[in-house]
Amino acid sequence: MILSALVFFGFLFFWKGFAMPYENSAQCKMLATHCCCCGRPLVDAISVELGIGPDCRAGVTGGIEPETQREANILTHRAAIAAQSGRISEVLDIAAQIRQLGLPVLAQKVATRFKNAEKNAKITIQARDGLLVVKTPYRRGMAAEFVEAWRNVPGRRWSGQDGANVVPTASKRQLWDLLTRFFPGQYGMGEKGLFRIPNPDADAEVE
Repeated sequence: MILSALVFFGFLFFWKGFAMPYENSAQCKMLATHCCCCGRPLVDAISVELGIGPDCRAGVTGGIEPETQREANILTHRAAIAAQSGRISEVLDIAAQIRQLGLPVLAQKVATRFKNAEKNAKITIQARDGLLVVKTPYRRGMAAEFVEAWRNVPGRRWSGQDGANVVPTASKRQLWDLLTRFFPGQYGMGEKGLFRIPNPDADAEVE
């Protein structure tokens, strides 16, 4: 339940003015729940504080100046929050900042998970005059269910000119439910850059 809420509100952050990101809420300020490198859930206090699990931080913290270590800790935590909220473009930007600190191994670990994500993004969402123009692959193996799910999104219509489904911004929740159901674990491009749709089965593995 917590993970579903986290990813849902993070996804909504892509559309300006809708809602603040989940991690900015008073209840969950500065809470990292998944490793910024591998995406597995974090289960110990140190990992939650740093945003990176013990396996992924092994071998990258030795011989680092204290100030550099503090800056790296802040950045990995930010990367974890961004990743678990689906803001992949932000994760890649943070990885570049970690590299500038002189920590290329850690930077590579943070970035590798999403290395080819932008190239593989097959879902696009564009905001236009209070509407969302949504392009997705067609799910041939689940054609009847897929079509019916789109029909059940309130206010949805097909735009032949755009070759896309057009959804009112008020139907974001239903749109997100549809994407999560038919495209778990896949990447897309939104108004604020690259994002990832959660895969509940794959994301449940514990670190």
